[in-house]
Amino acid sequence: MLEYMYPQAVEAGIPSTEYWGMTLEEIMIQVQANKRIKENEMRERAYFDYAQQKLSIYAFNDPKHMPGFEDAYPFLKQIEQAVEEAKTEEESKQDAMKRDQEIFLAQAQAINATRERRKLIEER
Repeated sequence: MLEYMYPQAVEAGIPSTEYWGMTLEEIMIQVQANKRIKENEMRERAYFDYAQQKLSIYAFNDPKHMPGFEDAYPFLKQIEQAVEEAKTEEESKQDAMKRDQEIFLAQAQAINATRERRKLIEER
């Protein structure tokens, strides 16, 4: 059965080197995922083509009322917000890491100070 599916699976985007190591369920899941990815790419391309055509019509017929970049592509604000949120999450992780490092250094200094005091006491 897998021999007959091989050409269709490769055509659907499964690498030929990985096909023979996959189970039937894995093959079907990968084919469905590749299909969804292609559909999303086609939707994106259609949206951009439509927006480009719409902007071209504005530019030719009514350039004064041509929408701005943000109005033409409103989803870019969402992407920008997601990137900013990711940055703030990364910054908070880095801040937490710096605080942990400071605590660790303070503990290490306290240990070293205790060792120094013990040496002084032992020398007396």
